[in-house]
Order: sequence, then structure tokens, then C-alpha cells
Amino acid sequence: MEFMLLFAMEDRGERNDAACRVEMGKLAQELAREGKLRRGFPLAPAAEAASVRVQAGKPFVTNGPFAETKEHLGGAWVIDVPDRAAALEIARRIPHARRGTVEVHRLRVRYSFLDEGVGKPFLLAFREDADLRDPDGSKMRAMIAHGRRLDRQGVLIETAPLAKDPPPARVTARGQKLLVTDGPFAETKDVVGGYSIVRAADRAAAIELAKHYPAATWGPVEVREILFFDET
Repeated sequence: MEFMLLFAMEDRGERNDAACRVEMGKLAQELAREGKLRRGFPLAPAAEAASVRVQAGKPFVTNGPFAETKEHLGGAWVIDVPDRAAALEIARRIPHARRGTVEVHRLRVRYSFLDEGVGKPFLLAFREDADLRDPDGSKMRAMIAHGRRLDRQGVLIETAPLAKDPPPARVTARGQKLLVTDGPFAETKDVVGGYSIVRAADRAAAIELAKHYPAATWGPVEVREILFFDET
């Protein structure tokens, strides 16, 4: 069972310190040796992000950082473990949880494609209203069809929708304790409902890809450059 661990932090122009990065790297290597880490990556600062939304056929682009968002994504891991409890156990071990938030989401399904390594990798995080529904599956079909087109173009590395069941969870530090809070989270307007990882020549090209995603018509698509991959 695969889960996505999203690392969120308050963006005050700071990044995880060197010691934390070393600890994260060691844990990533350990999980990779155990066959649990499928994908991992840190993201460029939120100041370099973009948010893309398409309304009435017209794209709107907002540059980061985003004032309405208290926490910003700092990176993510995709792990393969038996169940949610095992995913939460790993989330508690992540050094980032001591100074930020680790969100735990089950993946409904993850599609992986050949990575030709041409261009820079970018994360496209599909944000949506927590109450968004897809009763007839039309949204999912549109996303799958679009993903196939991008695969033929050789720019799509992987893509996945996040599951609503079991609900997501957040692991955060309160003093010396790590607390687990189950979702949905009332304080969050736009939740991450899925993601794609694409290759693009630069930020402008990645934004252009985001404009054509069906998800951009029902929620903002956050565009973030991936600094490097934790290979498994």
C-alpha cells in the first residue's frame, strides 16, 4: 500500500538546517534499503512557486509565495508499507516533523512512466476544495486521458490521485511530543488531491503544462521545481 508523505513548513525564508538534512538523507537511505521508499524529493523555495487556475477557459497564474497559505510544501516521499499505521510510524521518525508538519495520504493508484531525464523535474500539486466530488468518474477519466497524452510527449514521470479513505493525517510537534491529527482539516481550504511529476525546460514551460491539466479547471495547480530525487 503506497502513501505520500508531504512535508509542510511555515515559510519565513528558512529551510531545514544542515543537521536535519543529513538526518533526512540517512532515513531515506534506510527506507530505500528496506524497500519502503519509492520516491523522495525536496522542493525549491515557495518564493519560486506558481499557482495556475483556469476559469472560463482563461488561465490565471499567481507567483509564490502565497500569502493566503500559512504552510508551504517543502518536499515529499512516496513510501510502500502494509497499512496506515506503518505509514504514521515512519512519519513520526522523520526529522522534519520536529519543526514542521508531515501529512500522510494514501495513494489510490500510482502511474509511473519512462523518465528520459530531459529537462528539469517539477511537481504539479493539484489542490482542490475538500468537498470536491467526482460521482460519475468524469474528472478521473479526463486526468487519465491527459496523462496518456503527456506520456506520448515524453514529459510525464509519474502521477497519482490521493485517496480520501482512509482520511489523511498530520504529524506535528507540540513541545517534546509528536501529535497525530486525523483529517479532514477544517482550517485548510484547498487540499492536495493528487499530483504529477513532469519534465520541462524551465519554470515557464512547467507553468504552460499546468495550464492544460483538467485539474486546473476545478482547483489551483501548484507548480514547484524538484531539486533532486532520493533514488531507490
